Amino acid sequence: MKRGMTVLVRGLALLLGIVWAGTVLSAEWETQFDEGGVRIDTRDVDNSAYQAFRATAKVAAHPEAVLARLQDIDSYPDWFPDTIEARRVQTGDATWINYVRTDAPWPVKDRDAVYTQRLERDGDNLRIVVGVAPDTVPESKDAVRIRAAAGHWELVASEGGTAIHWEFHVEPGGNIPSSLVNARVVETPKGALQSLKAHFAARS
Repeated sequence: MKRGMTVLVRGLALLLGIVWAGTVLSAEWETQFDEGGVRIDTRDVDNSAYQAFRATAKVAAHPEAVLARLQDIDSYPDWFPDTIEARRVQTGDATWINYVRTDAPWPVKDRDAVYTQRLERDGDNLRIVVGVAPDTVPESKDAVRIRAAAGHWELVASEGGTAIHWEFHVEPGGNIPSSLVNARVVETPKGALQSLKAHFAARS
């Protein structure tokens, strides 16, 4: 059963990676925020009203420590912006699945997602490929299930810490203004990376 789940997750991640590669426009990245060691770029995505983001930062910790923080799903409501609930659904050899519910301002319904993650190693450097498996967890009547999202984290060992490179695109589903989502395309990664920097700075 565990092997079957691992194969399923890897297949979904690969498929979503192909979809990601095929949908992003050739438009140039545009910098929306660059301050305090955190930079957020965005660009349009073909056939989507919602932008993709590329977020970069450097933290004072080894890639394994950053990975541990990203895998600590129970801590997400404390530091990952707008997270109401987060829990682990499944763990495999180098894969895991998380359920995450995100707050949305009234009258928009909250969004929830079942994120698949696959870990790839290259020496000290790490890559986490992210997709979704929306039917793994029953839907809630109080939230709209995200059924399309893809991206990755890259954690690269560098002098004095880890360089983080994070790209992501999500289709939130339902009837939600693109202006609201695109604002969060900047604010969410900005808040998350600022929290990661502060977390590790306090321990250095």
